[in-house]
Amino acid sequence: KKAWCAVDCGIVINLDGAKNQVEGGIMDGIGHAMYGNITFNDGVIDQQNFDKYRLIRHGEGPVTIETYFVDNGIDPTGLGEPALPPVPGALANALYRATGKRLYHQPYILELEEREIKLG
Repeated sequence: KKAWCAVDCGIVINLDGAKNQVEGGIMDGIGHAMYGNITFNDGVIDQQNFDKYRLIRHGEGPVTIETYFVDNGIDPTGLGEPALPPVPGALANALYRATGKRLYHQPYILELEEREIKLG
């Protein structure tokens, strides 16, 4: 329902743009961790387009994403995708807290289905 993220990227020049970048990274991270499955057949990717590659839907993401930017006074640095890499681990811990079961393999949806773990 809620995601919280702290970002240490120096002075933020465009707060709205920075928040949007972080929120997008979190949503992408959740989508990739839950559904990002790529398979190959004879060296060719099976998921050639989005009709075969599952993306997260808007209603599946957090209702609110709270972003905190560390006020450290240093010069602005990059804000490419710092929010995405920590998401799979954070999501695995959240799923553990919700289900009591540890997940070890992404995409998590496959492991949830294989182990018959129900959410909500």
